[in-house]
Amino acid sequence: MSQNKKTITGKVVSRVTGKGSKSEHEAVMLETSNKDYVLRIRGGNPFSNPQLDKLVGKTIKATGEVADYVLFLDDWEETSD
Repeated sequence: MSQNKKTITGKVVSRVTGKGSKSEHEAVMLETSNKDYVLRIRGGNPFSNPQLDKLVGKTIKATGEVADYVLFLDDWEETSD
């Protein structure tokens, strides 16, 4: 599990993911210079999470496990732009 654990800094945005598929939805994502990640909190609703919604527009330093394009958050902190 810890093999994919990373700390990533980026800007939190909300945008449509999975365009054209049955799983198309508005997702909270972490934009980085290399790759964008859908943010999830373990055990939380994968399609809607008020805790993540509050982070939109902020820059964060996030720690968690990466699985493909999803970052399962263990911890995060706001940083300055």
